[in-house]
Amino acid sequence: FDELLASRLRALSAAASRQFVEAFAQQDACVSAFHRVLQEGGADWLLPALHVVDRAIRRLALQADAQLRARGEKADRLHDAVRILTRSFTITITDRAPLEVSKKWGALAVINELFRVYFRMNNLRLCANLIRAVDGTGFPPFEQFPMAQKVTYKYYVGRLSMLNANFTQAEEQLMYAFEHCPRESLKNKRLCLMYLVPTRLVLGKLASVRLLAKYALHHYAPLCAAVSKGDLRAFNEHKETHQSLYIQQGVYLIVERAKTIVYRNLFRQLHALIGSNKLSLVQMAAALSAVGVEMDVDELECILANLIYLNYVKGYISHQKRFLVVSAKDPFPALSAVALAP
Repeated sequence: FDELLASRLRALSAAASRQFVEAFAQQDACVSAFHRVLQEGGADWLLPALHVVDRAIRRLALQADAQLRARGEKADRLHDAVRILTRSFTITITDRAPLEVSKKWGALAVINELFRVYFRMNNLRLCANLIRAVDGTGFPPFEQFPMAQKVTYKYYVGRLSMLNANFTQAEEQLMYAFEHCPRESLKNKRLCLMYLVPTRLVLGKLASVRLLAKYALHHYAPLCAAVSKGDLRAFNEHKETHQSLYIQQGVYLIVERAKTIVYRNLFRQLHALIGSNKLSLVQMAAALSAVGVEMDVDELECILANLIYLNYVKGYISHQKRFLVVSAKDPFPALSAVALAP
């Protein structure tokens, strides 16, 4: 413990002097000493302290890398932090003590720290091993972990599910994180909604204007309105205007995928307007042009074929006669009934 405490104090002193590279080195020594204590029989009551030093090593790594980049030097302390946190993960997850006193109860907090680093490094493939550990039979019951740790975990696995186009699963996980965040944690609830709103949009579920206003996510309001109305032109204009923001947030491709719902709602309105289950593709293209959506018949046919394949439209296309023939019963199934393919 002497070496552990001395290294920790030196790290705090260096950080106070804004010498973050030195602070990281001292914190590295501190965590390494802590690992030795745990391996030599340290009890589970030390786990809260492990979480403190692990959180510190991640934060100092970010600060040290920023300082190194400012000097024009190689910034690799975050990679070192991965090595250190992985060691913490191994020590906790492989503990063989009885479950009630097992160090495995410290694993979820370490996993969340690794999630933060992997997302920062954009190295998301490494997250799979962490998820497998939590889903494994030897892991403690998830429900018995502290709520803050469960919310953080669900937030990150929800984002991963969204990026992997598992939207139903992503909705469930992100909704859990959002609903279990304390009411006063507006920033964290807003973070959940940043990914929950576009995820639900792809599923055809629109956020209310009131909810978006409450969490300062106003930019999603016109997007939801365009999807609801099947307003393709408004959708495209909004997407282009906010392209940089959506790319920065990592949801641009998810927003782009919502265009399928826009097409579905647009063609449903055209079907109601024409009033027939046999729709001429030429007439449909002309109707689209009249509302400011330029699309030739070949492009229209391609989009309709994709909607039929995805089960958004029940029917078939007569390529030779250039007609879309839709089912007399439920030609545009409810979005909740459509199973999305990744």
